[in-house]
Amino acid sequence: MILVIGGAYQGKLTWAKEKFDLCDGDCCDLAEGFLPGKRCYYHLEAATRRGEIPPFPEDAVVIGREVGCGVVPMDNRERAWRERHGAALQELARQSVCVYRVFCGIGERMK
Repeated sequence: MILVIGGAYQGKLTWAKEKFDLCDGDCCDLAEGFLPGKRCYYHLEAATRRGEIPPFPEDAVVIGREVGCGVVPMDNRERAWRERHGAALQELARQSVCVYRVFCGIGERMK
C-alpha cells in the first residue's frame, strides 16, 4: 500500500494520478462508498467519519486528508473523529510501503 496525506485542497489526488499513472476509472471516492478492485482510494476522511476503514488491496494508493494541524473543534464528536482519523492514518502508515505528504501540489516521500 502507498499512503498519500496532506491538507485540504493541496492537490493530493492530482499529484497521485500523475505519480502513479492513474486515470479516473482507477479511483474510488470513499465519500461515495468503498468499491473493491480499484487502484486508488481517496477521501479516507469520509470513511473514518462513518467509522470505517475499508479492506484496501495491498497495492492500493490511499489518499487521506491530514486533519490534526488546525483549530481543535469544541464539539466532542468532532474531536473524537479527528482522533479516530489520526489513529487510522498511523495504522495505514505502518502498513504502507511508502508514505508521501503533498503540500502545494508537491509530494515529499516520508517513508
